[in-house]
Amino acid sequence: MNFSSTELAISVQAFITLVVLMDPVGIVPLFIALNSDKSIAQQERTARQIAIAVSGVLIASTLFGARILQYFFIGIAEFKVSGGLLLLLMSIQMLVTDNLLPSAEGKNPQRSSTVTPLGIPLLAGPGAISTVIIYGHNADSLGGYLLIIVDILLATLLAYWAMRQSHRISAFLGSLGIEIITKLAGLILGAIAIRFICQGLLTLLPGLA
Repeated sequence: MNFSSTELAISVQAFITLVVLMDPVGIVPLFIALNSDKSIAQQERTARQIAIAVSGVLIASTLFGARILQYFFIGIAEFKVSGGLLLLLMSIQMLVTDNLLPSAEGKNPQRSSTVTPLGIPLLAGPGAISTVIIYGHNADSLGGYLLIIVDILLATLLAYWAMRQSHRISAFLGSLGIEIITKLAGLILGAIAIRFICQGLLTLLPGLA
């Protein structure tokens, strides 16, 4: 199957946005905290369950998200503005807080470390769902949808690898290294959010152009 340059460009943008949103390095501390009492085999099984849940939610959102919006009479321009604002809030949170991830104190690791909160809503949260719906709409072809699905699988695989290697990553980067990467990801995410908002506003308010 041949892909157009536009489809490839959208695919690259979608992949970068998903990786920034999922923040595989930033999720390492929480994964360690919630799975500290588990064996290596149990941790690998947990990481696999999370990856399957995340990829399933995002692929379903890519394929059916636009139809759901149509059912509620919501245009893609409105969704770009709302999704962009959501991404902007997430980027600000990543920049101004010491730890984007909620505290694991008081949680029962046996119950909290499978799908929630690691898979949903942290990895497959509103920001990621908004992103795949918007990029899926922009793809507007079978090849474009396939590329977005590949992006989801690759980004999820990267998060899965980070969870599998969580102890090694944490030991190598340290808390300072993880914080620096999270801040840089927040800056990139903020720029992407502004672009979404501007695209939506230009459609809704063409006089701004």
